[in-house]
Amino acid sequence: MANDKVPTSSIVMKAIDAKTFSELEAFVKDLEARPIERLLRDLPDLVSLSESKASIISYVLATRFRHADAEGRQTIRESVAGTFERLPAGDDRDRVLDVLERLRGLENAPRPTAIE
Repeated sequence: MANDKVPTSSIVMKAIDAKTFSELEAFVKDLEARPIERLLRDLPDLVSLSESKASIISYVLATRFRHADAEGRQTIRESVAGTFERLPAGDDRDRVLDVLERLRGLENAPRPTAIE
């Protein structure tokens, strides 16, 4: 069977369909509101769409990472690293590496609640 793939998630479909600024804006709001576990699960499909959409996803994940507690940060980091390890060499894997490097850059950054 040629298409045994799991059905595409709604967030991936929104990303595919987002062509206008308004649609991209709605996509970002959906990304920000999506449970982190689901966002991390959809990461391989999301980064495969385009460089610009992968950049948006990286930004949203970095923001979620910054606002997470230590356990949440660890979960995000391990999930992104695991996704990187599972992907074959290529653009998608490079884009996940970009996300991982962005998270590493935030590793010692203070959490926003610590800055007042």
